Amino acid sequence: MLFNKLLGYGNKHFDIIKKVGHITDERVRPHIPTSDISESILTMMLSNLGSLNRLDAAKSMGSLEDMVDAPSVSTIARSADTIDLDAIRKVLKEIYLAARKKKMIGSYYGRAIGIVDGHEVTSSYLHKCSHCRVRNVSKIEGKEVLQYYHSFVAFILAGEKFATMLDIEPILPGQGELTSAYRLLSRVCINYPKAFEAVAGDALYLAGEVYRLLKSHRKYAISVLKDESRQLYEEALALSDIAEPVTYADDKTTYRVWEHKIEGLWKSYNKEITVIRSEEKRVAKDIEEKTDWMWVTNLPSTGNLENLVRICHSRWQIENQCFNETVNIWALDHIYRHSENAIAVFILFLFIAVNIVNIFFNRNIKDKRIKTKVFLLDLVKASLLLNYRSSLPPNPIPI
Repeated sequence: MLFNKLLGYGNKHFDIIKKVGHITDERVRPHIPTSDISESILTMMLSNLGSLNRLDAAKSMGSLEDMVDAPSVSTIARSADTIDLDAIRKVLKEIYLAARKKKMIGSYYGRAIGIVDGHEVTSSYLHKCSHCRVRNVSKIEGKEVLQYYHSFVAFILAGEKFATMLDIEPILPGQGELTSAYRLLSRVCINYPKAFEAVAGDALYLAGEVYRLLKSHRKYAISVLKDESRQLYEEALALSDIAEPVTYADDKTTYRVWEHKIEGLWKSYNKEITVIRSEEKRVAKDIEEKTDWMWVTNLPSTGNLENLVRICHSRWQIENQCFNETVNIWALDHIYRHSENAIAVFILFLFIAVNIVNIFFNRNIKDKRIKTKVFLLDLVKASLLLNYRSSLPPNPIPI
């Protein structure tokens, strides 16, 4: 059935069962191998069960009866506290390399663009761990109401059909997003040296240390420019008043775009940069919407402003496809186990599943009834729960 087909696709193209079987943890002389636990988590993620309790319920129903030695959910949760995150990252990298070699993923309008941003996955007034971040959410002066939460920075590759999830880095207590992002960018520049040529981020990433880090790895940066950066912002506005924009239309949106070379006004990055300004007017259902965007970049100019604006807007993919889609469809914000390492483990395993499903959905769906990923995942989940034993060959997942 469909779960078997999806799993078979992952094995055929990425040897996924063998790869996750090499993941290790720090338990001493465990009774249940880490490979069994990793493969159980992969099964849960690929079938979009959404929780360890549902995995346990599927086992109780007999849906996973072929998994004679399937670990208990408590064993999975405890193991996740010490599972090697770099081993999971290695699986993500191997999936990316295989997909790129087979031309399953491509560029974004002719450019290889990485995207970075932060996301909060959980918050609670009661449950906390030693790695929780803390904030006072009281609106009454002098009163303290503490909220505990976890967050991370994600890195993805932009794509014209779908984004590819590559890595995350937790934001530690007492640290900000930029500190975590610096660690993440340092790692992905080493692990994925040829995967991207530029990194796009929001206004937070208009930081000299980010630009210098990327430049040291021969990468470029794109950041949103807001009026908090007064000198650059006001200079771009002034230059726009005396220069003619490039105008064009795309679908229901009309654009007026300026490209300005500016030097000496950004002290933390004392090099020439380009400011792109895009005035956009969209008419939908007789309602006119106007937006005015500005970006800073050190990308070399190609003269194609239309593509450059698309690339600057690629940052939306991390909100739409990485965060919104995985939260609403894949239960990204569900906490399977409240510990720093376990939270990262389940998110990275989710990224593995999302990448495989996105490639499968965009390249292998022949049933015309399956038009959305939501419907596909519902069918995959149903096939696991109802048809697992009858549809799979003997011992498809050795756990």
